[in-house]
Amino acid sequence: MYFNKSHQPENFRFVDPDASTRSSWKIDGKAFRRTWSDLGRGVYRLDVSEKRWPAQHSQAELSNQPQGESLGLGSLDASDGVRLADTADKEILASHPGRVFGVSGQAWLMQFDYDPQMRFYGQGEKTTGLEHTGKHTKFWNTDVWADFDMGQVIHGAPDPMYLSVPYLIVKRGNRYAGVLINNPHAVFMATNPKVTIAHQADAEDDAHATRLFVGAPDGVPEVYFLVGPSLAELTRKLQNLVGRTPLPPMWALGHHQCRWGYASYRDLDRLDKEFTRHRIPNDGLWLDIDYMRGYRVFTWNDKHWPKLARQIASIQARGRKVVPILDPGVKIDPRFNVYKSGVKADVFCQNPAGSEFVGFVWPGATAFPDFSLDAARKWWGRWVGREVVSHDVQGAWLDMNDPSTGPAENSEMRFDRGQQDHATYHNQYALGMAKATRDGFLKRQPNRRPFLLTRSGYTSINRYAAAWTGDNYSNPHHLRNAIATSINLALSGVPFNGPDVPGFGGDATPELAVAWYKAGFLFPFLRNHSISGCREQEPWALGPSTTRVVRRYIRLRYKLLPYLYNLFAQQEETGEAILRPLFYDFADSRKLPLDRVDDQFMVGPAIMQAPVLDPDAATRQALLPAGQWFDAQKGKWIDGGLRIDVRASEDQTPLFVRDGAVLPTRPGDPSDNATDLRDIELHLFLSPGFRGKAAYTYHADDGQSFDYRKGARTTLAFEVRRKDTGIDVAVQTLASAYGPVKVRFVLYAPSRRLTVTHDTATPAGNPARRERTPALKPYRWSFTGKPLSARRSTPVTLGG
Repeated sequence: MYFNKSHQPENFRFVDPDASTRSSWKIDGKAFRRTWSDLGRGVYRLDVSEKRWPAQHSQAELSNQPQGESLGLGSLDASDGVRLADTADKEILASHPGRVFGVSGQAWLMQFDYDPQMRFYGQGEKTTGLEHTGKHTKFWNTDVWADFDMGQVIHGAPDPMYLSVPYLIVKRGNRYAGVLINNPHAVFMATNPKVTIAHQADAEDDAHATRLFVGAPDGVPEVYFLVGPSLAELTRKLQNLVGRTPLPPMWALGHHQCRWGYASYRDLDRLDKEFTRHRIPNDGLWLDIDYMRGYRVFTWNDKHWPKLARQIASIQARGRKVVPILDPGVKIDPRFNVYKSGVKADVFCQNPAGSEFVGFVWPGATAFPDFSLDAARKWWGRWVGREVVSHDVQGAWLDMNDPSTGPAENSEMRFDRGQQDHATYHNQYALGMAKATRDGFLKRQPNRRPFLLTRSGYTSINRYAAAWTGDNYSNPHHLRNAIATSINLALSGVPFNGPDVPGFGGDATPELAVAWYKAGFLFPFLRNHSISGCREQEPWALGPSTTRVVRRYIRLRYKLLPYLYNLFAQQEETGEAILRPLFYDFADSRKLPLDRVDDQFMVGPAIMQAPVLDPDAATRQALLPAGQWFDAQKGKWIDGGLRIDVRASEDQTPLFVRDGAVLPTRPGDPSDNATDLRDIELHLFLSPGFRGKAAYTYHADDGQSFDYRKGARTTLAFEVRRKDTGIDVAVQTLASAYGPVKVRFVLYAPSRRLTVTHDTATPAGNPARRERTPALKPYRWSFTGKPLSARRSTPVTLGG
């Protein structure tokens, strides 16, 4: 497949408006039935059918019952095509005249009017920057290190990447629309690129032409159009459409340690002792392909694990989860029981000759489960339960599922027992594997939340697995790209994601490791991962000063785990993004062009990071949205709405907290992973001039089971106001089934008084009883100058 070439509108025949009717388009005399569905709340669906596309093969799980504000207008006219606008009827996106919908053989295309004011985001996993104007791209899952030259991998921006979500965000001023194409083939999108010849000359001969179009080389045209109005509301609508991310277990949000070469109990035992010795919290210890017998999936090497169940139990009793890798390729060996059972069940992909497709991965010649088949997914799930979950393993790492076939031409891998060509399920292969794996975990342990991490995926993959951004490299280029890539994934419905830190390939320097941890310590997923043969890069491997700084930021992540966990709870409830760009929470303007900032980001609504990404730089410029911000470096409030110069010292990073933020954290300076959501500090970031009220809803549950869905959760609603010389906190207990929560309040501005009142839930029909907590000693609050550290109140027990 040519990644740098694309279908062009000039080769398509488009709708004849004079011959079209209310329910069909005519193209060259052929009728194309069309259906425009208003799904409500500013979400619309276009379906086009014709005999050249006999069936919809997409396995994406989409909800046709959107939620959110209905603040948008969408329409489809037989001749004028699609038009999306806000409630004031200001246009956001409209079909290009004469090019509403076109076909060229099996391929189809829709072209839209381009406005120079437009800017483009989303598109899932792309390393081509935060904003996508002037680019064309395809959506085709690749094995990046195998499919691209290593010079491009290390220093360039290979496209496409491992994971495909064909979703485009259109920003026009401060109005937003989204286009999601539910098509598993190699969807293409162009955002007004120039037509160039060999990167040397502009070949465009029509000064009025615009090249904003989307389409696919084959497959049913099923397109969803979403109207914002804001980026936040647009993202919530998309997340509700593709599925909100299930609340992960608490341990999945911790720090993880991995290296190609970790294989044995001895390796993990050594890691556990080092994390304990250095007092660095860590939750996951990951096993790469060497733990298996000859790289055979669903096996454990007896030399590495002579007492498997006992040794896994030993590691996990110390609070570390063992996470093994699972590759889809099954070693072709008539004596191998996994392969034999797959042959018997007839679940492997076939080739055009009608025999078993053979690829080449780590164990050599391999067969591949056909995850388009329900029988294959069930077969895989049974093996997951038998050889993974049965040993009390609680998570798995799904790799090589692009699918990676080595030197074998993957177009010869066919699906549905040879009836469907490769392109039909290529992009969906990892989705089928993730679904089958999660089902395998849940059938064996139905009340325990599993954690799966996948390299590849397709639309709605977030229902089953988190995603890491694949095999990256230890250099500043990849560090900078990681921010934009993770943000666009989050805006495209994959909020649980993150890069390998401080880079998978190459040798990480101490300076780069520090810069990467400072930037990424609050990414939704945080894993230290490196390739075999490179310099060791565990937190203690790069010298005492590096260990000290890395430890500081891992601990700060664990301190903020109650905040991160509640962001995931909110994602499950409403679809809110976790890592997001500045213009998600703040409208941009000419003075403050937030949509052009690709090296700062918000973590939830409260925390903004502006990391210094160049290890050799001491300062950078940061753009602060309007309002007051608490500068965690300096320990003081500063004005927003301007650009400032910020400095990164050896152990500090530019970190800002929004005025009015309420942040739940662990008490003290955590040196372990024993997070108890019933024992927290509540940091109240109210500036001296704060007006109005700050509100926050806090959830506490066991962090591992699904009992919270049955009511086993404590939920507290906090309302905080600054009044006179003090602060009033009103607390309402919305649920108390997980028991009382001990709360210490931390203030970040001078205050002589802190008053807490508490409404507790009572049986239905009775008024809530209002309680005043035991009197808290009045304090003269003052700043300490330390990030996220200030004078604390005495503990208060709430929700009991």
